[in-house]
Amino acid sequence: MNQEWNNKLTLKPEIIQKCRQIKPIDVMVGVLSKNVEGTILNVLNVINEGLYRYFPDYRLTIVVSDGNSTDKTREIIDLFQPYSNIELIKTEDITNSGKGAGVRTIFEIAHESEAKSVILIDGDLLSVKPGWIQTIANPIVYGRADLTVPYYIRDKNDGVITNNLVYPFTRALYGIDIRQPIAGEYALSKNLYELLREHPLFPPDFGIDIFILTVAAAEGMYIKEGLFSLKIHESTTHYLEPEKFLIPMFRKVTGSMFKLAKYYEKYWKTKPTSWRKKYHRESFSKKPIPIQINILNMKKSFFSEYNQNIDSIKKLLPKDLIIQLDEIVNNKKHFNSELWAKIVYNYASAFKKLEEKDEESKYKLLDSLKTLWIGRFVSYATKVDAKDINEAEKIIQAQAEVFENNFEYLKTIY
Repeated sequence: MNQEWNNKLTLKPEIIQKCRQIKPIDVMVGVLSKNVEGTILNVLNVINEGLYRYFPDYRLTIVVSDGNSTDKTREIIDLFQPYSNIELIKTEDITNSGKGAGVRTIFEIAHESEAKSVILIDGDLLSVKPGWIQTIANPIVYGRADLTVPYYIRDKNDGVITNNLVYPFTRALYGIDIRQPIAGEYALSKNLYELLREHPLFPPDFGIDIFILTVAAAEGMYIKEGLFSLKIHESTTHYLEPEKFLIPMFRKVTGSMFKLAKYYEKYWKTKPTSWRKKYHRESFSKKPIPIQINILNMKKSFFSEYNQNIDSIKKLLPKDLIIQLDEIVNNKKHFNSELWAKIVYNYASAFKKLEEKDEESKYKLLDSLKTLWIGRFVSYATKVDAKDINEAEKIIQAQAEVFENNFEYLKTIY
């Protein structure tokens, strides 16, 4: 972590004083808010009810950390009143740099108030229910896990960065089959959040979710899927405008993922390579709300960006992969998962070799990978267009197995 970031990690004196007055805390729920005036009050009320209903005999706190909202979010937060047995801390993010800064703010407050567990909830959730608090927190409260990650029931076109990149990469390298590694909501033990606070790669932005999961996996923490529910969040609407939301998120998440792969190289290179056989199990849960995407527009973006970035791509990939990519672009061939896995691994290897301070080269690398990710997503979305979520899930699982099967390939080029 750079010195500039470290110098800014100081809570306001009045927040520190409040923490010392209320410590120790058993269950702390940290809510991340930025421009969520339409959802934040409901999220806070639901959390309030969940804590009151399921943890009545515990020392409880709700922390709201706002990321410099420009709408009426802060005014609405001021309207919220918790039950009398629940403490409330309202603050601003330690730095104005993104979601990671909000999470770090909550961790610093947890540290000062000696919180035994922390739950992270996004302030734009539309589907949150009181029972979520108990379900996600219980494995931590009862000492059965260090990290609880939700398994959200999502449409085949939701979680687009997860399905085609983060899930298969994380599963192959760290040997954990956590289906939604960047779910957004987590419950953490004190051991884990204290470890994260001291970690040199703590990201200030979107990379925070994959950071939490990867560090937990590579440091031997126990991870559990602990919340099974539909997820509806306001930010899903941004899928229709990928340049405004998904693309910046892609760069941050993938950059953090590659940095962590470099940091934990010794761990994943020396871990056992034997895999337990995976069985696909049909889901017969509630059906998620369909997500509409514009495949035609994304296809046009892929072809256009590929031609613009071809020189950069050629410098990062071996010739045999370039030949296959040219076939896809020129002859409209299917962008298969075998090619995609090898591309991702070559990019991870190239990222490792870049100088730590060479941010411009890293940006260009991630930008050209983003172009290829769009191409892979177009092929995936086209293939599952007429399929239900179970049929689409089989394709996602098969792709993850391809990443696993090419794991030795990664080790030879990394």
